[in-house]
Amino acid sequence: MEPLKGGLLANPPETVKDILKKSDPDLSVASWGVRFAADLEGVLVVLSGMSNVEQMEDNVSFMKDFSGLSEEQLETIGQAREELAKIPLIPCTVCNYCAKVCPQNIGISGTFTARNIYTLFENMERALHTENWQTTVAGKKKAVDCIKCGQCEDACPQHIRIRYELEQAAELFGQK
Repeated sequence: MEPLKGGLLANPPETVKDILKKSDPDLSVASWGVRFAADLEGVLVVLSGMSNVEQMEDNVSFMKDFSGLSEEQLETIGQAREELAKIPLIPCTVCNYCAKVCPQNIGISGTFTARNIYTLFENMERALHTENWQTTVAGKKKAVDCIKCGQCEDACPQHIRIRYELEQAAELFGQK
């Protein structure tokens, strides 16, 4: 399922979907991610999780005689990547230096991942699942528990305004 980020890239933002559909309206949006992965040098097999027979038939249809992406298709993927890059995401690399110094044991990188999921895909259910996983499985506290001490920001090599971003996350996820 990784070529499609657990299915999220099968339903990208509309601006990205428009680029892919304009290039080839007959191909599914999901096909672009799978074919991109299959076209990478050294890749012999691409595994794709499927939820129903329709998805399986779609995968078979575009992979049956796959012989690589054309220059035009690679340009389309480049345009889609550029469009995705315009979306304002939190630039967290999940190094977790911030979490190591957090006196509240907040799952900072997981919260940022959840916010980025929501920003990219407007999928609140998936974002909340990611956010809630931290407390139920990883034993971390939520964004609302931030005491704004700033130790996390001092430790962040990306210079993220962590306190501000956690406050925004708490509001988004209904923790306030």
